Amino acid sequence: MTLPAPARAPRTQAQRRDETRRSLLDAAVDCLIEDGFAGTTTLAVQRRANVSRGALLHHFPSKAELLVATIAHLAEMRGRDLKQRAASLPTGPKRIEAVLELLWECFTGPLFQVSLELRAAARTDAELRAPLTNAERLVHERILAQAAALFGPEIAGRPGFEPAMDLTLHLMMGAAMTTLLHTEEPRISVRITQWKSLFPSLLERHP
Repeated sequence: MTLPAPARAPRTQAQRRDETRRSLLDAAVDCLIEDGFAGTTTLAVQRRANVSRGALLHHFPSKAELLVATIAHLAEMRGRDLKQRAASLPTGPKRIEAVLELLWECFTGPLFQVSLELRAAARTDAELRAPLTNAERLVHERILAQAAALFGPEIAGRPGFEPAMDLTLHLMMGAAMTTLLHTEEPRISVRITQWKSLFPSLLERHP
């Protein structure tokens, strides 16, 4: 005799609210990747998420608020991916190169392209610029914290770690922007490889 499956507990209001918010943010990410900033309207996001207009406005009263929240959502997605892959990182001297390669991957996919489009849009959109600036600052701090966790305390505790990481992120961002418009991937790969060899020497320098 097959016993009936136990009934699932009904979702709480908080769970439904969180699921709706996550659906909207996932839809916004998909819209930005597929349609770009210009094609990402609140109506397009609402339809893709399959929610009511009232639900969208309850969570995000304006397009700017939706897009700024999307930046944080992207950072969380990236953080989860890094955390999952951290277990496979090597130990010892090869860890620095492996972590830098993992960080570089963050700047070569659609998630980086989305953040780049939002930055460009914020240049002429005052409503988007101020909250996006704050969101980007928080994301930058989160990436630094994630990098410290990936490298481990022995490397992250060295005197030049923070400025070395700051330089690394700026280098990777510039390199990724170059690859978006130019077919220079071999040259960029060489530069990233060169940076991997330079990075350890920066760790011992006092900021």
